[in-house]
Formats: sequence, structure tokens, C-alpha cells
Amino acid sequence: MEKSGYAMAKFGLETKEAMPRRDCGFYMKYVFLFTSLIQFLIILGLVLFMVYGNAHAGTDTHLRLLEEQMQDRYNKIITLSGRNANLTRTLNTTLKEKQGLQGALQKVQRELDKCNSSQLPNATPKMQEMMKAIVFQKLMLDDYHLTVNLINANCSAEKAQLRSQLDQTALARKELENNCAKGSAELAKAKQEHEGCQQELLRTQTQHTATKSQLELQKRECNLLRSEFSISLQRIRDTINPYSCSSTHEDLRRLMQRAEEFFLQQKNHEAVYQEKGACELNLLQCHFNGTRVRQELEKRLQEADKQLKGGQEEKKKLLAEKEQLGKELGEKSKAALQTNYLKQQLSICEGSKRIDTFDFTGLWVPGTLGGSVRPGPFASPSSYTDSLRNPSIFSSISKMSMEEMERLLQKLMEPHVATPRNPSG
Repeated sequence: MEKSGYAMAKFGLETKEAMPRRDCGFYMKYVFLFTSLIQFLIILGLVLFMVYGNAHAGTDTHLRLLEEQMQDRYNKIITLSGRNANLTRTLNTTLKEKQGLQGALQKVQRELDKCNSSQLPNATPKMQEMMKAIVFQKLMLDDYHLTVNLINANCSAEKAQLRSQLDQTALARKELENNCAKGSAELAKAKQEHEGCQQELLRTQTQHTATKSQLELQKRECNLLRSEFSISLQRIRDTINPYSCSSTHEDLRRLMQRAEEFFLQQKNHEAVYQEKGACELNLLQCHFNGTRVRQELEKRLQEADKQLKGGQEEKKKLLAEKEQLGKELGEKSKAALQTNYLKQQLSICEGSKRIDTFDFTGLWVPGTLGGSVRPGPFASPSSYTDSLRNPSIFSSISKMSMEEMERLLQKLMEPHVATPRNPSG
């Protein structure tokens, strides 16, 4: 029984085993454990939300970017396809033109060979005529070039002169405008001074009228008072003469002195009034001078306006002359273009006849172009004219061979075909 594995119940007053004592740290350990677990779960949820929560918005953005790129690539493909189609059509057109030109070239070559083979014995007279026409056209072309160069030089000089005149006119106009502005300022100042003088004159005239009336009134009163005072004083003197009263005589004498002083002041007032009249005369003179200065300024302003109008008219004339020169220059440019057209026609004629290069200093005309004339191409139209006036040239052309004539034509055309001039000079 003592060794039984089952616990025996204890009854009565038997002592029980003591329970282990658990303090606050035991419970706080579990509190911290569960608190840390909750914090970990919260952080894990936030991380998972950040990683997988906005996946739909990122996918939409990525899809939108891919669609924009696809649209851009599609537009580029359409543009390149249109350009490729245009290039293909251009290439086909160019190939067709090339084939047509090759056929026309072959046809012209065959016709040229046929003409050369059929008309070779009878080509000398026609070649002579063609040589004469080509030499004459070359002379005319050189004359045209010299004329155009001379005209362009004159136009440049006239243009520079007109530009300098226009600059001078602009400077004169600016100076006139400055003078006009100064004159206007002086005129305005003079007008203000004139208005101030007018107001001062009116005020002075008003004061003068009032003062004059008061002075006249006081003058009459003073004269009347003086006569009455003299009569009264004479009566008093006559009355006190029989009596010996020195104090009364002294008072009477002082009274007479004061009366004399009063009358003297009256004379001084009259002198001041006269000076005031002189001042008014000076004011009128100033007014007259101001009016004269204003009239002079107005006259100067009118002259400045006339000069300004003259400058504007001269500027208009210069502009009209400039436009006329521009028209003349356009006409001369047209003439130069026509000259260039003649040169191109001459080049086409030379190309169609297949002229080869030739030195113009050959000895095929003795005594004319070979020995007596300087080697190389002609230097001026006068030498061409002198050469054409010599009949031995055209007589010697008939003795030339076809090859020599072709080389001669090429030599005549070489300065204008190899280095074409500028038609505008």
C-alpha cells in the first residue's frame, strides 16, 4: 500500500503540501511576451500591406506606360511606312525618268550619228555660219556682262550715297526734333510767365485803382483839413496875441509842427504813388517784353516745324529715289538673267554639237590670231570686234577641218561654261 502509484487522499488534520510562491515578475514575463507578439503581428501586417496592398495601382501604371510606348511605336511605324511609300514612289518615278532620258539620249545619239554620217561632206558651210553666230553671241554676251558690271558698280555707289544722305537727314531730323522740343518747353515756360504777369498786372491794376481812389479821397480831405486847420489856427493866434500866454504859444507851435509833418507825409505818399505808377509802367514794359519773347519763340517753333516738314519731304524723296533705284536694279537683274539665259542657250548648243577643247592660239590663221594677236581667249569685246572685222578669219574657217572647228568652238565657250558668272554682278 505504501508503494502504490496512486496518491492517497488525506483527511482530517493532516498537513498539506505548500504551493510554490509566484511573484510579479512571473506574470510580467507573460505580459511582455504577448505584447511583443502583438507588436510583431502588427509590423508584419504593415509590411505585407506595403508589399502587396498597392500592387493593382503599380500594375495599372505599368500598363499605361506600356500602352503609351506602344502607341508611340505605332505612330512611328505609320510615319515610316508613309515615308517608305513616298520614297518608293519617288524611286519608281526617278527610274522611269532615267529610262526615258536614256532612251531619248540614245535616240539623239543615233540621230546625231546619222546626221554626222550623212551631212559630213556638206557640213563646212553650215559650220562656218554657226561659228559666225557663236562668235557674235559670245561678243554680245561679254558686252552684256561688262554693261551689267558697270551698272552694278554705279548702283552700289548711288546706294551708298543715298544711304549717307538718309543718315544725314535722320540726324538733321533728330536735331530738329530736339530743337522743337526745347522751343516747345521754352514757349510753355514763357506762356506760364506771361500768364503770371497777366495775373500780377490785373492784381496790381485793381490795387492801383483802389489805392488811387483812396489817395484822391485822402488828398481832398487833407486839403480841406489843411485849410480849416490854417483858418482855425490863425483865429486862435489872433485871439491869444493880446494876452501873454507862453504855454499856449508853445502848444500852438508844436501843433503847427505836427501839421507840417502830416502834410510832409502826405507829400511822401504822393511820391510813393508816383513811384508806384513808374512800377506799373515797368510792369507793362515787362508784359510787352514777355509778349515779344513769346512771339519770337512761336516764330522759332514754326520755323522748326517747317524745317521738320522739309526734312520729312526730303526723306520721302530719298525713299522714292531708293525705290526707283531698286526698280532699276530689278530691271538690270532681269537683263542679267536674260544674259545668263543666252549663255545657257549657248552652252546647250555647244553640248549638242559635242565640241572638244581647243587652244585658240593655233597657227590656222597666220598673221591674225596665231602670231599677231596674243595667245589665249580674247581679253575684251574690242579685240573680238577687231577680230570679226578681219575677213581673213572667216575665209580661214573654210580651210579648217571639222575637228579644228569643234575645238575652236569649245575654246570660245570655255570661260562661260567652266566658270559661270553671277548674273547679279
